[in-house]
Amino acid sequence: MVDHKLIWRFVTWLGGLTRVLDEARAMILRQNPQSTCHRLEGNIDPHKARSPERASTLETARQLLRVIPEWEACFGCKFFPRFATRAGFD
Repeated sequence: MVDHKLIWRFVTWLGGLTRVLDEARAMILRQNPQSTCHRLEGNIDPHKARSPERASTLETARQLLRVIPEWEACFGCKFFPRFATRAGFD
């Protein structure tokens, strides 16, 4: 079994990558102006979060997970570790 704390740490890390999400979307839109990646929502069930901050973190993580496949299709390489762990700004 995986401890729930480990899962929340991972989701918190992913949800904290707001700058990475913004940059990934910008790169996709530069590569493919017809993309709708900026319209992807990360809606979650309000009962899944204990606070508005947690809800925001979960929404960001979900948006990022939905953008990753499009980013990988556009650039032909894996999003992790090449882009996200280096923050993609080198």
